[in-house]
Amino acid sequence: MKGTDYTPLISIVVPMYNVEKYIAKCIDSIIGQSYRNIELILVDDGSPDNSGHIADDFSKKDDRIKVIHKENQGVSIARNLGIEKSIGEYIVFVDGDDYLDPDYVEYMLGIVEKTNADFVMSKDCFKFPGNLQQIEKDKIEIYTPDEAAALLLYPGYVEIGCWNKMFYRDFLVKNKLSFLSEFYMGEGLNFIVVAAQLSKGVGVGNRKVYYYRKDNLNSATTVLNVPKFANALAALDDIEKKSMVHTSQFKESLELHRYLTTFVALSTILSTESRKVYQIEYKTYLSAIRKDALSLIKADVAFGLKIRIWMYCISPKIVSKIFSLLRKMKKKPFVNK
Repeated sequence: MKGTDYTPLISIVVPMYNVEKYIAKCIDSIIGQSYRNIELILVDDGSPDNSGHIADDFSKKDDRIKVIHKENQGVSIARNLGIEKSIGEYIVFVDGDDYLDPDYVEYMLGIVEKTNADFVMSKDCFKFPGNLQQIEKDKIEIYTPDEAAALLLYPGYVEIGCWNKMFYRDFLVKNKLSFLSEFYMGEGLNFIVVAAQLSKGVGVGNRKVYYYRKDNLNSATTVLNVPKFANALAALDDIEKKSMVHTSQFKESLELHRYLTTFVALSTILSTESRKVYQIEYKTYLSAIRKDALSLIKADVAFGLKIRIWMYCISPKIVSKIFSLLRKMKKKPFVNK
């Protein structure tokens, strides 16, 4: 265990692309951390907006900030460059439209001190706009590599991005861990599941210290398009192909994650009225959710979601029209005559 006087340098890597509306708040939350021994690496991934200029202005005021400008190659390569240029003992990844609680780094280091793990995380985060209520009581524990890999894959159990976590840099370098550039959806999940399997164990806390933004309409996770789900499914296939864990828990988590991703892909085709454009994908996804619908019975997912999926299995077109009508009714203002 590390002592209370342990003050390693922490490298915080932030890839930036079209985040000029949010990046100042993100940077402020990082340089304002209660733990001061940090370096902030801002990677301008060829952003066409003013993100890079804003970052440069901040770097003139705080010598802990480094700005890297590069051509646009995607978030994975931007994060990999951040790892390469970092000199800290630990690495944290933050998305440019999100921000941190003032004691984020201090809290994560506390998990490191209590678990001595190379990879630590919080199971939950603040999602905004939305409920910003903190948990009442924290609990810190350590998961085995097998447990961590399975639970990271299980939908809704923990946050599946590479953010809201902290990694021992030597652990990443020694194992040649990097983000795969062929994935722009699921690249973070791919990274953390592989990291979990290679670790001695993963330190886990419950307190919320990361603010995840849900209202950025330009975010890859927000924009509705069908190809991104094919990319996410490919990332899951890659996890399965390279898996070092062969437990039933891991297999069930992977299959459920793939199933729900397939369902969302099918829903997106219907909600965007693009069935004619993606005829092959539509038939493939519909066949897949119908084939494995019974697996939902024992799955720990919301009952309402189970009902919706089973309804899609029966008649996706009719269900899609019903939900489309409900959305329109919800948006229509109520007039009291």
